[in-house]
Amino acid sequence: MKLAGLIGLLSAGEDVPGCEMAHSDAVALVGLHFPFRAYCLVADWTVIDIIVTPRQLEVITDRGVTPTLVNALSIIYDSRGRFPPGHWVRTTLGVSFTHDCLFETKNTVYVLMGSGRRLQADLDVVLSLC
Repeated sequence: MKLAGLIGLLSAGEDVPGCEMAHSDAVALVGLHFPFRAYCLVADWTVIDIIVTPRQLEVITDRGVTPTLVNALSIIYDSRGRFPPGHWVRTTLGVSFTHDCLFETKNTVYVLMGSGRRLQADLDVVLSLC
């Protein structure tokens, strides 16, 4: 997929709210609901619901995850120092999405800062986001 197509994809979908609080308050929110978990504050994010077949959905949910991930164009802070500020991240599949801004994967809780987008996309399109 060409860059223009990827940019078009990430600007598609619907506007959705995220975490509209100070970074320190967002960190406290993670600590309250996910104590001792790694976390990453991100901005310019898109929640992507991956379009899958019923069989693919069964395989995915049997692994304890959902066919949803986050693509964030700007990392604000990573609690474990894995991702430098200003870089981008595409998460693994999600486990939960709570409080309109806490996207949990098996390894990390991503705090979706500010508003973002939510859209549906085919798996092959999602895999081209790298």
